[in-house]
Amino acid sequence: MYQVLARKYRPGIFDEIIGQDAIVQTLKNAVINDRLSHAYIFTGTRGVGKTSIARILAKSINCENGPTANPCGVCSACVQIQNGSSVDVIEIDGASNTGVDSVRELKENIIYSPQSLRFKIYIIDEVHMLSNSAFNALLKTLEEPPAHAKFIFATTEIHKVPETILSRCQRFNFKRIPTKIIFEKLKDIAKAENINAADENLMIIASLADGSLRDSLSIFDTVISYFGNDIKEDVSGVLGLTSKSITSKLISSIFDKDYEGSLKAVKEIYDSGADLRQFMKQAAHYIRNIIIVKLRYKDLIYDLTDEEIKTIEPLAEQKSLEELLDMLDAMINADVKFQRISSPLLMMELTIFRLFNVPDKKNVTELILKINELKNQTKHNYGTAESIKPYMPIETKSAEKQNTIINNRLNEERYVQAKPVEAFKQIEPKKDSGQFFEHEKLFEHFSKMDEKINEKEKITKPKNFQTEELHQKDFQKDFPEKTITGDKIIESIKEVFGDSIKRIDKI
Repeated sequence: MYQVLARKYRPGIFDEIIGQDAIVQTLKNAVINDRLSHAYIFTGTRGVGKTSIARILAKSINCENGPTANPCGVCSACVQIQNGSSVDVIEIDGASNTGVDSVRELKENIIYSPQSLRFKIYIIDEVHMLSNSAFNALLKTLEEPPAHAKFIFATTEIHKVPETILSRCQRFNFKRIPTKIIFEKLKDIAKAENINAADENLMIIASLADGSLRDSLSIFDTVISYFGNDIKEDVSGVLGLTSKSITSKLISSIFDKDYEGSLKAVKEIYDSGADLRQFMKQAAHYIRNIIIVKLRYKDLIYDLTDEEIKTIEPLAEQKSLEELLDMLDAMINADVKFQRISSPLLMMELTIFRLFNVPDKKNVTELILKINELKNQTKHNYGTAESIKPYMPIETKSAEKQNTIINNRLNEERYVQAKPVEAFKQIEPKKDSGQFFEHEKLFEHFSKMDEKINEKEKITKPKNFQTEELHQKDFQKDFPEKTITGDKIIESIKEVFGDSIKRIDKI
């Protein structure tokens, strides 16, 4: 009768355990040095070897040639424990025996000595499923069990186990098995089973297992059932995945801004019946691998062969690191939105369009150099006073007004290192024509009025009012006749322009 690979290749000794080297070495030393604890608790994800190591430990301390770190596997004790038929090694399913009655029965039987083995072993799988009452009933027995009894607990949810139980056990945390180690194990099993499988397919299986050797063997069984002993074609379709070639094609189209090619790839994925949300996770992981290649950490890529890594190296050169991170962020956000949208295809196309429009990012150093270059160009073009001359058509008699205008233009144009305003010559109005514009007449009239007022002030102003610090308010108080009112200004304007200005007094 056919035996599935997960059972056929289940480890029988410590040396066959993969991916848990520290735990294996600790337990082997405990057996050799006779430092075994009365209670152990193994925690970790599924399929990483918790129950297998519990059985191996039971064989190591009960083997007829032991206690030994390498049980023989052929004596009656080892065979009974391996087959699960030993009356002294009791395996209990915590999910099926959650009540306090099961623990009471255990407490009644534990006081009896083992029938044929050296120790009586209780292996409780998924121990976190026990009720609080069951845990409380187990506390006293677990703290002070009989010398011939030992407990081994296994759980995938350690946070559900009470602290009172954890404090009475030696705890071992099982790691996920690295993808490359699973890949090598699958190659060994394929060779032992005379199966011709491509490395790319074995890598797909190993990556899907998510660190669980048992899951990888179950997937391998599925693939063998479909392809037989010759597994050369892409296995992605059989496993409900999108092939890596389509994923690579779509990402390449996005990088090249090929709208038509991208939409065709999405339609092909949709028509194949693949889960679009699962594909988005694959594509996001593909972008992640491109980022790793961009950062030159190829050793951190566990789900691609060396040949596949070489194919994504050109893609890593097309985009900057910032753009790749923005694309990855957009795809992760899309995965969240997939839960709330009724049309996965529409969501998929919308995400693709967003990836097309990820803005280009420039390096900060490059931007600084560009800014400095523009500054140098500005200094070259506008750094001298001569460059201002074409923009100086204004003619005015007042040098002070001329200087003010020049200063304003210097500020507006932001000239760099311009010469002082005094460097410019005063621009005199054109009098050779014998004609003045009306505004020039007005300026000339007011200038004459200023001169008359100044002459009168020289005569009438006391010496203590000759300083510039005198306030205008005090000056008007003492010399009211020198104050120019609005009516006088209007009359002055009328004298210059005559009848050409009407109704000015009504403004």
